[in-house]
Amino acid sequence: MASVPDPTASTSENPPGRRYGGADPAQRRERRRSALIASGLDVFGTDGYAKVSVKSICDHAGLTQRYFYESFADRAALLVAVYDDCVAFVRAATVRAAADIADAELVESTEGVPAERVPDVTRAALGAFMSCLADDPRRARVMLVEVVGVSPEIERVRMRAIHDWAALILSLARGSRPPSDRERLASVGLVGAVTQLLVDWYVAGAEEADTERYALDEILDVCVELFVAAYGRLLT
Repeated sequence: MASVPDPTASTSENPPGRRYGGADPAQRRERRRSALIASGLDVFGTDGYAKVSVKSICDHAGLTQRYFYESFADRAALLVAVYDDCVAFVRAATVRAAADIADAELVESTEGVPAERVPDVTRAALGAFMSCLADDPRRARVMLVEVVGVSPEIERVRMRAIHDWAALILSLARGSRPPSDRERLASVGLVGAVTQLLVDWYVAGAEEADTERYALDEILDVCVELFVAAYGRLLT
């Protein structure tokens, strides 16, 4: 995609600091940053992080490279921003699905979701999580494949996200009651199980894959059983 002029760029008719198109300089920078994140999702989620250059990202966004470095130090910094954006999107859908099935009061209660509601809440939440990835293969690739093993810094970002997902599991299962070390370990283990099953699902869908690709419904069934069993034995 050829680069196109950025209408928010400073010119003699549009000096720095002046509002342009109803936006001040900070708003224009945020728009350019958002455009680069959207471009990063497209190119990282389609071609892969290793094959993408800063120039190709900027060309795709219709911005010059000077605007890339206005917001990001390098490609890795953009990958983190794209990953964080994907995680935030999927997490919002997951929490919303849990709240819809359990109602907000139960999800936010001090005791957590009641035992009799755990299977339904788990299925709704995990189903929403998996649907986000199935509906947008770009997010699936970024979250499950492209951020893995890039650098120690990005591994720390990925580990942070894993522990944030584990904390969400604990908050649903236990409410505001402090978890034990055993419960924390169990929640991280559940995140790991779901993640690996979805990695297998994604990789098996590649053209060159030589392993069987299980249906997401089957993976969801297994994950629900794991969560329900863990709730009864390890999380309460």
